[in-house]
Amino acid sequence: MTPSAPGFERRALNRVTFGARSEDVEHVKHIGWTAWVDEQLNPPVGDDPALAARLQAQTMRLKYLGQAQTDDMPGWPDMDQVRPLRYLTADVPTLWDMTRKVQYSVASEELARIGQELKATTWIRNTHSIFQIREFMVDFWNNHFNIGQQADSFAAAALPDFDQNVIRPRALGNFRDLLGAVATSPAMLRYLNNAASTAAHPNENYAREILELHTLGRSAYLGISAPAGSDSQDAGFTDQDVIALSHALSGWTLEQGQDGPGGALPFTGRFLFNPVQHSGRAGKLMGTDLSALTGAQQGQRALDMAADHPATAAFVCTKLCRRIFGDSPPATVLDRAKTAWLNNRKQPDQIKRVVEAILLGGDEIGGLPSKVRRPYERIIAFFRTTNMEISASETAYTAGRPLGDGIYVWPTPEGRPDTDAQWISVPVNFFIWNMLLLLPFQPAIHTSLATDTPTSATSSAEALVGYWVARMVGSPLRAEGMAALIGDVAAPGGALAAFKIGGITDIEIALRRLVSLIGASPEFAMR
Repeated sequence: MTPSAPGFERRALNRVTFGARSEDVEHVKHIGWTAWVDEQLNPPVGDDPALAARLQAQTMRLKYLGQAQTDDMPGWPDMDQVRPLRYLTADVPTLWDMTRKVQYSVASEELARIGQELKATTWIRNTHSIFQIREFMVDFWNNHFNIGQQADSFAAAALPDFDQNVIRPRALGNFRDLLGAVATSPAMLRYLNNAASTAAHPNENYAREILELHTLGRSAYLGISAPAGSDSQDAGFTDQDVIALSHALSGWTLEQGQDGPGGALPFTGRFLFNPVQHSGRAGKLMGTDLSALTGAQQGQRALDMAADHPATAAFVCTKLCRRIFGDSPPATVLDRAKTAWLNNRKQPDQIKRVVEAILLGGDEIGGLPSKVRRPYERIIAFFRTTNMEISASETAYTAGRPLGDGIYVWPTPEGRPDTDAQWISVPVNFFIWNMLLLLPFQPAIHTSLATDTPTSATSSAEALVGYWVARMVGSPLRAEGMAALIGDVAAPGGALAAFKIGGITDIEIALRRLVSLIGASPEFAMR
């Protein structure tokens, strides 16, 4: 019998995973919520063995026409191969060199392939990883430190490094460590152009984004200068602080052929501190004089201050709690998160302790659904709750892209909005409904809905709808929704008729329609 409302386990799981599967719910019931959270917050360094094997086996076809050699360029041969995902493990110098040679000796399709591999892998990880909280937090940090792939081809080429070597290893670690890794990553230094910062022209735009978007938040901005009588160090930041930070971070750059202290630097894309590009005129930042420090020490101290600031705790913890609970997170959760953040600023697992405080410090996590799933989340939850098997595909590169909701598709550094209003418009819903109807028929997405449906669920239209609604949502839809689904299933060409007279293919096709319609329901849209 379908429960009248989703139980605690399903509600809690949906808040911090990409979709609660029935087996996840049963696992939490068996070991308890606290034990499950402890499992999740102590993942292995890399992917779990089953996921690692799945990723290792992935291939994608790559096909493009060759370019004949000319006096000006060597060109490239025709390509039509099914290849493994080899760019995911390529180092930055390799990807950098390839990007420089696009349309000279490398086809543009090779550059596009980098993003296709990364996005396909992300789909697979989000769908199949055992360690869903880590996937959830990687998604959160990738949006917090957003890099739009459209802005710069070198930044886009370095995104596999950003995802796998910067964000993933630190998703549950220490925020200051994460902030420093982002600030020295090739993808971010190209995206926000600090790689081109010079002593004469420090990059104030990058400095402002660090303070407004990555650490203290826009609400901590005090204006051109601090109000009289205020302590800028405690209150927030001013335009003068932005200028000071831009000077402190000048010289934080990449090897891209510019002048260095010993002559021209190589073109590798690797981070380095280049004293030739450093101004040395940082001055005071939020009340602290950086002029006594030299070289890269100025930038390091500036990031220490930004990471340690109380406004950073408030800004980032509020964003995280909104991601979990919706537009108006409980005040009790916010207070616990900020306290855990500030008390553990020097701990290597600071972020883990904050998540633990949010999930285990009270019973709010089991409240009724209060957050709209954005389109990408609905797609992954659709995969998970129906146990679809996902392989690498270009579909991951394009699904959700027209809505600005995909992987590295939001163009500007503030990241996609995390409010319900962003995702409940008529165009968004039409798009996602059509996407859900089409996805089960993609070659890279394998379904076994017919064999997954127990015989007891095929006795009536009510039983069949009830089984799949319980599995995907955990409780009945509103009365009108249940009636519509039952009517559709009971129709002459519906799923029930397919079970009675059709072959396995007809049954599978009919069930794909049923689960897609459930995925389009308002109840499935909430977590």
